[in-house]
Amino acid sequence: MSYWRYWQLIGVPFAGDSIQNLHRGATVEEALARIEFLISNRRSVGCLIGPSGVGKSSILRHCAQNPPLIAEVPSLQVLRTSLLGMSEGELLRDLGTRLTGSRKLQNTATAWHVLCDYFQAASREDVQTVLLVDDTESSTSAAEADLNRLLSMAFPLTVVFSVESQLSSAVSRILFDRTELQIELPAWELEQTECFLKWAFEQQGRSESIFTPQAIKRIQELSRGVARRIVQLVDLALVAGAVAQVSIVDADCVEQVAWELPKTTAA
Repeated sequence: MSYWRYWQLIGVPFAGDSIQNLHRGATVEEALARIEFLISNRRSVGCLIGPSGVGKSSILRHCAQNPPLIAEVPSLQVLRTSLLGMSEGELLRDLGTRLTGSRKLQNTATAWHVLCDYFQAASREDVQTVLLVDDTESSTSAAEADLNRLLSMAFPLTVVFSVESQLSSAVSRILFDRTELQIELPAWELEQTECFLKWAFEQQGRSESIFTPQAIKRIQELSRGVARRIVQLVDLALVAGAVAQVSIVDADCVEQVAWELPKTTAA
């Protein structure tokens, strides 16, 4: 019997990272509201910053898949990209290709002219483009220069870029100086972790608690409220509990499975 069936769930509770993407807790709602503020007011640049694993990529993915409905900006074109590993000109070529639906652009100079023409037409038609940029702290200086080049123009463009707070020094001061709103995404408090677990299991058809209050508290302590670590700990504890055939997961079980995770997960 699979571990999720043992716990009377209708499916795998943490398939990939999609479940934490959809959990709109207090910190996520605040971040989404701030992103919507940037877009509705046609601001140029916002920075989404937080520790690794708190859900920055999840929020950008959610915004790309579910563009906000904003009366002030009825026509939106939303794109998401990652600067990780991008070479010089790649951002411009990729953006030009995706915005215009043309064949893949191979030449950076051509891509720039295509982008200028696109945004000129977008201005006439009152279309606002939203570019959600992930992994900015891992970008090359050339890719970041391409992003700054876009931002130096008076394009109808809102850029929201994410940065891992521990690596923020890797991002140029020029980009931070352009930022009009910094959106901080902190780790979760205990209450948000409790709500997340309740919601996650309800999504899989179970309303009864699987974890004792002490177990949830220990998950919070070991994970430091980082969503990715919470999911890792909970998933391993569910497997261990099913193997041991217990009726509820306690703090000792959580403590034991924590040793199977990288040391950075433990408090």
